[in-house]
Amino acid sequence: MENESEYKPSVMVTNDDGIDAPGLRSLVRVLVTSNLFNVLVCAPDSEKSAVSHSISWQHPLSVKKVDISGVTAFAVSGTPADSTSIGLSKVLFPSVPDLVVSGINKGSNCGYHIVYSGTVAGAREAFFNGVPSVSLSYDWVGGKSKVDDFVLAAEACMPIITTILAEIKNNTYPQNCFLNIDVPTDVANHKVRGSQVYDADDDYSFLQQGYITVTPLGDLSPPLMDDVEFFNGWLPGVQEHDALQPDIKALTAEQSIHYRSSMLILICIILPQFNVDSCEVALISPN
Repeated sequence: MENESEYKPSVMVTNDDGIDAPGLRSLVRVLVTSNLFNVLVCAPDSEKSAVSHSISWQHPLSVKKVDISGVTAFAVSGTPADSTSIGLSKVLFPSVPDLVVSGINKGSNCGYHIVYSGTVAGAREAFFNGVPSVSLSYDWVGGKSKVDDFVLAAEACMPIITTILAEIKNNTYPQNCFLNIDVPTDVANHKVRGSQVYDADDDYSFLQQGYITVTPLGDLSPPLMDDVEFFNGWLPGVQEHDALQPDIKALTAEQSIHYRSSMLILICIILPQFNVDSCEVALISPN
């Protein structure tokens, strides 16, 4: 039996930009460098943006092993939903991962974009299979954003990822929703304050103002109010949860800002045309 002190939760990464995309590679590098996780990758072999939750059924899928340092990785000839499904099947990996993270997408996924997004679908497919999941997107702006910003985006989301895994280990994480996270263009300088709002466009608006938004999503229905209440009370204390926190002393000054100084404020939005309610949370850090 594996020694409890040596146990590392397993995280499977997928995306819709393809296995060679810089967003996925940056996320994997941050996860591996933390030395907190057993990292797996199962992602499309090429870009599959905006394919939504489509699956392959007319043609067989092919899978090829890919060399990525520190991880076991496979490229799939199908969609993000296909990749997640195969990754959870135990055909490629010996066990089902503890958490699936889809991203980091090159471009935001706010409002109704969650319907079209392959990135969100990669996380939703895990949710359909009973596995906790998160989709991550970075608001890339041509001429302003740099590839290194994907690394900052991954680092900014690490407190949420580590705390989710702590809750999963304790069997206290909600089973009726998954999370969609959007990171602003200027991720190194996200804003200090937030407010509670009720408008379908406010997630995008707050992202443009410099907030990181975190949205609990149901399958095709609103998240349960019990889950909303859980995140309302849980997310503000994410930074205080040290069950899986890395050694702060080992972090760079940039990373330390993300791990030590973040606060969370609940923002509720409604998408009436699709009858999809969601709760937005702004992840904000002092300057």
